[in-house]
Amino acid sequence: MNNNAGIKRRVLRDDVVEHIVNCILTGNLKPGAKIVETRISRELNVSQGAVREAIRDLTAKGFVEAEPYKGSRVKVFSEKEMYDYIAVRREIEPIAVGWALQRNSIDVADLYSVVEIMKSGVAKRDIDVIRKSDIEFHRRIVRSSGNNSLIRAWEILSNDYWVYTLAERKIHLNSGLSDYAEKHEYIVAAIETGDIDLTKERLRQHFICKSDCEMAS
Repeated sequence: MNNNAGIKRRVLRDDVVEHIVNCILTGNLKPGAKIVETRISRELNVSQGAVREAIRDLTAKGFVEAEPYKGSRVKVFSEKEMYDYIAVRREIEPIAVGWALQRNSIDVADLYSVVEIMKSGVAKRDIDVIRKSDIEFHRRIVRSSGNNSLIRAWEILSNDYWVYTLAERKIHLNSGLSDYAEKHEYIVAAIETGDIDLTKERLRQHFICKSDCEMAS
């Protein structure tokens, strides 16, 4: 295979990944839905090989689960998986914010701007805006830590599908997200004080998992 062919295949795979993720996040592919390689291949006019590679990438990222002889399906998260996910983030992110505050490397105004975007998403009940602003809020905190190993671990853990699933679940359980942005704003207010212990505590409280495994975020 020449270099141009290799680059073309990677580009095609990335396009297919983006298409499938968009279908999942917009609800066109529901949790548990089977991913039909031939259908996606026809829709995008790409080879089944490119689709297969994209599915492997999405399986590694947690969007998709594959069963031998049964094909691939959109991931369905169990209550325990959601609980475990929240518990890990509750430990990782306070560490990150502590290091970031020690380095004085958090841009408070930048975080407030993300919260404003989140507020607009809440007002419109736009899951896509909420999802993107939520993950971006926490990503910016983690990246401010300056620790590449922690950042890589967080990026693997905190993919968009988890956030989308939890935000959508909160809407369905509570018929609203009125305090969603305010809870994030509460964290930024603590960061603004420079009080590491207060900030860590608010971030931990942010991830308290209730009995129905609803995320406080």
